[in-house]
Amino acid sequence: MSVQPELWLYGSIRIRSMESRMIGRAGLERLLEAGSPARCAALLPELGVETVTDPASGALLREETLSLRLRRAYSEALAAAEDADFLRLWLYPYDCNNIKAAVKCFRRGADVNGLLFDFGTVERERILAVAAGHSEAAGLPAPFGEAAEEAADAFARTGNPQRVDLLLDRACYRAMLAEAAGSGEEFCLRLVREKIDLTNLMTCLRLLRMGGASAVGELLPEALLEGGTLPPADLVARCAGGEQAFCAWLPLSDYRIFAAALPGPGGSLSAAQTAADNQWMERIREAKMVPYGPPPLIGYLLGSEYEVRNLRILLAGLEAGLPAATLRERMRESYV
Repeated sequence: MSVQPELWLYGSIRIRSMESRMIGRAGLERLLEAGSPARCAALLPELGVETVTDPASGALLREETLSLRLRRAYSEALAAAEDADFLRLWLYPYDCNNIKAAVKCFRRGADVNGLLFDFGTVERERILAVAAGHSEAAGLPAPFGEAAEEAADAFARTGNPQRVDLLLDRACYRAMLAEAAGSGEEFCLRLVREKIDLTNLMTCLRLLRMGGASAVGELLPEALLEGGTLPPADLVARCAGGEQAFCAWLPLSDYRIFAAALPGPGGSLSAAQTAADNQWMERIREAKMVPYGPPPLIGYLLGSEYEVRNLRILLAGLEAGLPAATLRERMRESYV
């Protein structure tokens, strides 16, 4: 059932005020100009980022800080939308990644604790139960219970962790698509479908790079996700001529921004992923043109995802001693 936009007037106004506290390109430039990890960390509170530090050394705890930032963005958006499902569905990828880690760690006898995101729709205790023994996976809520069981069994038989990723990713996107369609929010549905398309396009590029047309014929039909605007069978056919033919077709598709930013056949897959993410951000930014209703809330939430991703690239890059020019190339477009 579609939500009447006027019901979201208060929430939209509240979210617009929160957008002013987001870190856009100008803020990222200030952090880059800080030059060192310590100076950058000291500048974060000025930009409205609550930091988490080591009690003993006072050093910034990067992942804890970023997790807190994103968790609060979800809390704010869900509160403004009264916990609407069209926002909760964006938590499914965190559930998916947590369950992947649990299934793999159980089989390998490894500790999963340091690999888990601390928010999602599935409680941490259930994730830990999966890590303790995969028969517990049947107790997971939809959409992950059956997929986790199947993934655990496949991993036990084959030892191939990619089977775990494939089965759980498929369940995750299928559930996101169903939730978006059920919400009646066209903007949300378009975002999910285009995310599926861009994920599939990157899968095509990776397999073409890995083994050319032979890898495409053997692996691609199973690897592609259903539910996007580009039918998987059409993508398989487009890949049959190899990477050069595939890249020549892309500018003729609906993903021309992505195609224009690609480094070309043989170029960096990391640059291609950045181009795909920037293509999706172009769609997300359409929410800024909507005065009120669900799109501004979705835009704020996904814009916060990009903000945290850029902060992670920047902070980790500074810690690794990478030059500012390299970090600028790796960062994604900002929502604000």
